[in-house]
Amino acid sequence: MTETIIPNILQTEIQQLERDLELKKKELEQKQESGEIIEVPHEKEVLHEVVGEKIQQTQPSQSQPLPSNNNQQQASTLPTLIPEEFKVKIQELINVAFTKSITDAINQVLATKNPALIDTFHDTLVDELYDYLVERGKLKKL
Repeated sequence: MTETIIPNILQTEIQQLERDLELKKKELEQKQESGEIIEVPHEKEVLHEVVGEKIQQTQPSQSQPLPSNNNQQQASTLPTLIPEEFKVKIQELINVAFTKSITDAINQVLATKNPALIDTFHDTLVDELYDYLVERGKLKKL
């Protein structure tokens, strides 16, 4: 019974992320049209922001906000710079995100109260979700 429920929960979360991503892109396009911003960021950057907002919504209010990572080159080199124990924990959390639910993985990483682990998980989750959404044809490849 749980085997059929878990994929449905994950599918629902991914569909909600897709809706949130579309809303954020439309919001940014309106800001570009009004002159508030020069250009709309790439979809991967927008996805990073949407996932960050989801993590923020899950975090207890007394926690510090997640740092913004506008430098995608830095994010792409990060996995080689993190300690081995982070790599193992991050992979466990990604497995939870893609087999159980994204929210469960977020709750687990937030419970560590380790800002470096939370930030690394955020970047890695965005990379994995981006690849998944590109495969589904929901986003364009960089």
